[in-house]
Parts: sequence; structure tokens; C-alpha cells
Amino acid sequence: MGTAPNLTSDERAAALRKATAVRMARREFKDAVAKGAFTLSGAIEAAKADEGLTGIRVRDLLQCLPGVGPKRASATMEEAGIAASRRIRGLGQHQVDSLAKLAGP
Repeated sequence: MGTAPNLTSDERAAALRKATAVRMARREFKDAVAKGAFTLSGAIEAAKADEGLTGIRVRDLLQCLPGVGPKRASATMEEAGIAASRRIRGLGQHQVDSLAKLAGP
């Protein structure tokens, strides 16, 4: 690993604001998924359209779906052949289709 970049206090503050905004956007997105505002396919499509949301782990997104807990999310990912560490940005269309079939609409 390399060393941390030397940032001015203004650059550091801007980076912290950006990171906070991304975390808030992810939380709001996950809450919307949990409330049923998106189907799984729709959630993945929406997340891929927003750079800040593409870093969400697929397992975490699955667990936001109503009725899906850690065990069902892990089993679904395993059955679809998707690594536990996979993030939304790394999903291909075949994986999205497979998840949609296994996890429901």
C-alpha cells in the first residue's frame, strides 16, 4: 500500500463532505429499496446510473429487499455464482438476470 496523499485542509474538508454525501445517498437508496420503491432489477439499474451507488455490495442490496436476510442473500449469491465481495459496478447483465430470477421481481 502507498502512503496517504498530502492534502491541504480545504481539500481534506472537501473530501470529507463528498464521502458524507455518498454515504447519505447510499443510505437513502437502501431505505427506498427496503420500502419497496424498487424491484431488484430496477434497483441495480438505478444504482448503475449513479457513480456513488455503484460501490454498494450486492449482498447488502439483497438484504435491503423485504424478506431477505443474511442467509438468503448469501445463498442467492452463491446459487447465482457471484462472489460475496462483488459490488454493483462489477455485475454483468447475465448476473443481474440470474439474481432477478433467484430473488424474485
